[in-house]
Amino acid sequence: MSAEQLTKLPFAKKVNIITSAFFAPKLSYYFAENQKDIKAAQRLRYKVFFSERDKKIVSLKYFKRDSDKYDQFADHLIVTHQNGKFSKTKVVGTYRLLNSKSAQRCGFYSKEEFDIDRMLNNHENQNLLELSRSCIHKNFRKKNVLQFMWKKIHHYILNHNIDVLFGMASFLNDKPQEIKTELTYLYQKFLMEESIRVSALNKHKTDMNIANLDNVSELSIVKNLPTLVKAYLRLGAKIGDGAVIDYVVKTTDIFIYLPYKNISKTYLKKFI
Repeated sequence: MSAEQLTKLPFAKKVNIITSAFFAPKLSYYFAENQKDIKAAQRLRYKVFFSERDKKIVSLKYFKRDSDKYDQFADHLIVTHQNGKFSKTKVVGTYRLLNSKSAQRCGFYSKEEFDIDRMLNNHENQNLLELSRSCIHKNFRKKNVLQFMWKKIHHYILNHNIDVLFGMASFLNDKPQEIKTELTYLYQKFLMEESIRVSALNKHKTDMNIANLDNVSELSIVKNLPTLVKAYLRLGAKIGDGAVIDYVVKTTDIFIYLPYKNISKTYLKKFI
């Protein structure tokens, strides 16, 4: 397990012991080792995906955990924060990783919204890694927690010889017309090659190529993209055809495809 000092708070200069380590806020990351760890990640997911966005939500209220059948087979990256040595440790970030070997027992989560068979067949003898259920506590979204998590994910990729990363990323908006410029930009600039292209399942599919971008500044479009989507694109990701509206979580989901060999090494250095 590694840790990262956020700030240093000098204390008690007249005492000849080092006390800063006791009172310095600290971020730590690790992979869940037991059900208690997984439940902690699920509680954060519930806060971010449900209660934070809709105070009136009733679904899952009794358990207050976001869980599904994939959780028991996946690896759960967890980021914790501690204000000081004697403060309570809180989970502030999580990412779910499901590799090809584990997916043989449960399938991939993305298949619930997207037809990924063509992509899977194209990479039949390679190691794939699905990334999902990424979330960060609202008080830590400007503290580089995403970058912190990607350092650990990168170690995981190298240790498991991952060839391709994929998954879904979301706009916090379930009204495509309000984000039509961004969806169209992604479709026109970053669409996957046809031979391996992933498409949203017909019963869920919402067209992405729905706006005229002639008089729209590319800079303004990129500025409005979700942080996670921008990060994937900078690494070299491509986008699937079609978006899916999740009316429960109130998001618009898009498919992300990222072969590890295509990752921009320059940006990867800056990112991790």
